[in-house]
Amino acid sequence: MRKTFLLLALLALSLPVAGLASQSVGEGTLSVEDGRGKVTIQARGGVIGRLDRGTVTIYDLTPEDTNVPVVFGDDQPVVLFGENGAKYTGAGMRFRVIGGRYRIVIQGRGIDLSVVGKGFGSIKGDPGQLGVYSLDGADCRKDPDACKLLPEVEKRFLLEAPVTERAERSVVRPTGN
Repeated sequence: MRKTFLLLALLALSLPVAGLASQSVGEGTLSVEDGRGKVTIQARGGVIGRLDRGTVTIYDLTPEDTNVPVVFGDDQPVVLFGENGAKYTGAGMRFRVIGGRYRIVIQGRGIDLSVVGKGFGSIKGDPGQLGVYSLDGADCRKDPDACKLLPEVEKRFLLEAPVTERAERSVVRPTGN
């Protein structure tokens, strides 16, 4: 009887954890290290980044939620676009957008960026620059050899789970009936 109650208690505790884990299924990653060029992202998720010099334009596509972009180091006046867009310009800028849906355009040099979310985007490096990026979860700061050079021609991408992870989730398991 004690074992039954213990198992039920453990099951009850594990359900909320399993529910939270399922919310992140299907998210993809983007990592950029020392980039020079332009990165555009439209997604739901989180972005943390910095750049040596340039602009960050953020469009909040869910302005009614409680998530607010945070930007430090912008040394020019903020330029507003409509009701939900703002362009920040400066040197040594850091920014964070967590939660909600957004469209972000980062243009400049010294772009360091980490994105986890679901959506799409594009990336284009300036000619002759050596910045690197990864769409497969590799950390370009720790393992630059696992990353690719920024493309000189605009490359579009999807932020979603890797193909193998999506295939594992879509497998239909037989029921024993």
